[in-house]
Amino acid sequence: MVMDISSERVVTAMNREDGMFLIQAKAVILAMGCRERPRGALNIPGYRPAGIFSAGTAQRLVNIEGYMPGKEVVILGSGDIGLIMARRMTLEGAKVKLVAELMPYSGGLKRNIVQCLDDFGIPLKLSHTVVDIEGKEHITAVTIAKVDENSKPIPGTEERYTCDTLLRSCGLIPENELSVSAGVELSPVTKGPVVNESLETNIPGVFACGNVLHVHDLVDYVSEEAKKAGQTAAKYVAGLIGESKGNMIRLKAEQGARYTVPSTVDPDRMDDLLTVRFRVGDVFKDAYVSVYFDDERVQHQKKRILTPGEMEQVILQKKKLASYPDLKTITVRIEKE
Repeated sequence: MVMDISSERVVTAMNREDGMFLIQAKAVILAMGCRERPRGALNIPGYRPAGIFSAGTAQRLVNIEGYMPGKEVVILGSGDIGLIMARRMTLEGAKVKLVAELMPYSGGLKRNIVQCLDDFGIPLKLSHTVVDIEGKEHITAVTIAKVDENSKPIPGTEERYTCDTLLRSCGLIPENELSVSAGVELSPVTKGPVVNESLETNIPGVFACGNVLHVHDLVDYVSEEAKKAGQTAAKYVAGLIGESKGNMIRLKAEQGARYTVPSTVDPDRMDDLLTVRFRVGDVFKDAYVSVYFDDERVQHQKKRILTPGEMEQVILQKKKLASYPDLKTITVRIEKE
């Protein structure tokens, strides 16, 4: 278990055989993943009885331990784990009464909404949240209500559902306590490290990938990032990645795009193709993903639908960047036309 990482890449770790020890690493890859958002961050009123689980905990209980959390289930939040557990609990014989989502859009993949909710007749109530939990020893019922544009419950819209289980699927948080102790700069949007084209953080020789970098929807992307982080870390140790010559181009997200990974790119150090991943902040239909080199639009791709639950990407070509020697900023925008 790693206890600490210093800015000089000294790793403090411990195990049963050796106790606590230090490792002076030449390179470090941060791959701690993410954790589920706790109930305390949700401000749900009511008692704290038994029967309230995070969706990931319920997933472990059912899939690994062989225990059923309950028989009458309400799910708060439409993240992918919550949607998958709606189907899993149904297949195991439970009655999933509904999935309530605070936002006016789902936080999960469209295919999971179709395959996990629609196929089993489980209702999804958008712009709804839990406003009361009943039961002292064990949960007996919850009350949900519709919310306004400020996420405040609207009086008179309350609906009560009896249940013995409440599953929370309300988002994931990158596990970055070790990153902070190392002095790694974090993005205020993703809560993960700010990285360059090599997935390297502001600390030389410290790289990041996967859900500790930003929360993914597909494990394929996690695997791709892990492979790239491993390759670039190995090159760093071998001395094949030198210091940047200062030709650092900043990546910006605007007009519906929330962030980009990476945040900067050095054309001299990048591969022939660079994948830039991002998420949008709202649902967009028949919109365009545009890429600007300073003020010149160089990519303009039409998308039938863009949703916050599904990660998007654009590809940058090293050959193209080379033809813009004075380029300062690359901007990703969502445009209507």
